Amino acid sequence: MPRYLIHALICATLCGNVLAAEDRNYAPPASKTWIERPWEFRYFISILPTSHIDWGVNHWKKNLAKPDPSKYQSYEGIFSFTPVADLNLTEYSEKGAPWGALVIEFDEQGKVTTPHIETKPLQGHLNRIYNIVVAEGSGPQDWTFMLGTWDAGRSGDDLPFVPAICDDSGDIDPRYSRYKKGFKPGSVRGLFGCREWGYYLQDSETPYIDITSYEIEEDYAQQPDKRGKYPLKRFSYIRPTKGWGRFDVPPKPVIGKHLSTWYCLHECPAGEAPGPIADIRAWAAKNGWPTPNIPKKQPLFPDKRYKPGEFVD
Repeated sequence: MPRYLIHALICATLCGNVLAAEDRNYAPPASKTWIERPWEFRYFISILPTSHIDWGVNHWKKNLAKPDPSKYQSYEGIFSFTPVADLNLTEYSEKGAPWGALVIEFDEQGKVTTPHIETKPLQGHLNRIYNIVVAEGSGPQDWTFMLGTWDAGRSGDDLPFVPAICDDSGDIDPRYSRYKKGFKPGSVRGLFGCREWGYYLQDSETPYIDITSYEIEEDYAQQPDKRGKYPLKRFSYIRPTKGWGRFDVPPKPVIGKHLSTWYCLHECPAGEAPGPIADIRAWAAKNGWPTPNIPKKQPLFPDKRYKPGEFVD
């Protein structure tokens, strides 16, 4: 046998033994260690500008050039994005930019059924640091994609909102959380979050999930007063939103009002395609539902202000 073949065989054997030893010694980190519990999410939805999806795709391609599966990746980069709704929402930061709704569907075992570009199957998990992820596996070379943070909290004496898939920044991060006192909404974070989604989803009296963010702003279409102050007006926006469906809850349409137009974004009634709703009153009446009302306050479930030393259950 030629010497170079002998060297190749020896190298292959030794390299294989080294890799096998590495696999035996590998202990997955908390981000890849799964909490075993029944999978409850029927779908995950992200409503966002398509420019952010483009960012996710580019982020994924960039990371593929220098693979590091130990880090979370952007899920927007792996799903063949065909938006269930392609919306031309006028937005301060992106005038006229199209928006979309990216949906990831699961079976009852947590397997992803939505087409994607990964060669391995993807599975939904709750990991040990309470993130909801989809992953190829828990090995050192398996990619992990974070969807959001699992939350099962409550605010004061309100009903539990969840289990929910919450957004790290808008819902959880104390610097930006819409549930903290003094939160100011903007183009990235509105007044509707995972607590409201969970409430509307679970509430048997509510036939739809209305994600509208109602925000008080100066109305520059009017004349200012003598001090240069413009009158205040309530504006309606669809802001970037994450949500979910459950196997134990019947499908509910996801709707929202952006400026003067209502939209159905997902699971529209009677097989309707997602898109603008010409007349919200007629649409609701046709389905035997009440017309959506502006909530008495937003967010519906702000954090309760506890006194120092007060015991919180």
